[in-house]
Amino acid sequence: MNTFTEGCSNLAVGEKNEFQSGWWSLVIFVAIFCGACGTAGEEVPDFQSFQGPTMGTVYAITVETVEKVENLKADVDSLLVIVNDQLSTYISDATISRFNQSESGIEVVTADEPFFVENVLISDRVVRETNGLFDPTVMPLVNYWGFGFEGHEAPTQVDSFKIDSLMRYVGWDKIQFEVGEVSAIGKEYPGVQLDFSAVAKGYGVDVISGYLEQVGIENYLVDIGGEVCVKGPGRRGQGWMLGVSTPSPTDADNIISRRFLFMRGCVATSGNYRNFRMVDNVPIGHTLNPRTGFPEMNNLLSVTIWTSTAAVADAYATAAMVAGYPAARELIEGVDGIEAFFIFLDEEGDEEYSWTKGFEHFLVGGE
Repeated sequence: MNTFTEGCSNLAVGEKNEFQSGWWSLVIFVAIFCGACGTAGEEVPDFQSFQGPTMGTVYAITVETVEKVENLKADVDSLLVIVNDQLSTYISDATISRFNQSESGIEVVTADEPFFVENVLISDRVVRETNGLFDPTVMPLVNYWGFGFEGHEAPTQVDSFKIDSLMRYVGWDKIQFEVGEVSAIGKEYPGVQLDFSAVAKGYGVDVISGYLEQVGIENYLVDIGGEVCVKGPGRRGQGWMLGVSTPSPTDADNIISRRFLFMRGCVATSGNYRNFRMVDNVPIGHTLNPRTGFPEMNNLLSVTIWTSTAAVADAYATAAMVAGYPAARELIEGVDGIEAFFIFLDEEGDEEYSWTKGFEHFLVGGE
């Protein structure tokens, strides 16, 4: 996975990721056009960039500010530690791990663990809007197929009886919650477990974006492992340029197939063609269908979702990959405030591109 800053620097990011291992959000290539960072005689805004490790990947932030970047970075690092401490299934005493290990659920002081509670609420919304195509109770299945915190060993043979036994723990109807000063999140069976990896990176982007605006920064790009939020005119005054790569099973083939220009909003891209396991000599993708318990391999190669928050974009990207094309497009077109760009295979096996009407405004260079 790579995040590129065109004309400025390149930052290589390792592939293994505690949040990506269960639900793989494919990288978006970030092209921040420096243009020598400005032409002769042109006044250039004061931009600063910094990056660091988080969630098993790397965050990269570019802001227009005169503040000392060291102060911003320290605050960002601290916030991301808190996000991880509440949402990572790889941390044994994280809030989500305490829930997963519990018999019937947990109670939390909402002010102390707000990120966990908010992810429950975000998940509840997207589960309902997607009719269960997105469902974070898939954790037992994620572990079975070798994409979860229990290890990355795929089953050598598919055990349909085992999958059937795990399906009794899958389904948002097995989660009960009541939110208040003290929030209670319950579950029907001890084996019910949550996995917010299809939301968490995007949620981290939202948290950092909110912090930047709180300290008065209105022109920024925040990227965590390919989930991105932007605001403002960027370096050249026209917005922030992002691109999505051509579907390829290796990172070596990072060819940008389309470029997009955004003045605001958040973007998440998901695909099945890089994070997979071999089972019975057959490639098995990481996108699990919560209705069947099996990996969903369909004609949709990649989807890029745009909306107001990265967490919701992240979750909808997963739901779209489960739906396939054209069902994913029908899903997105039925929800206000969400747009999408699709790369899929047609009936002849040829690669095609499609997008919702609102996404036209973001395309660079025409069709």
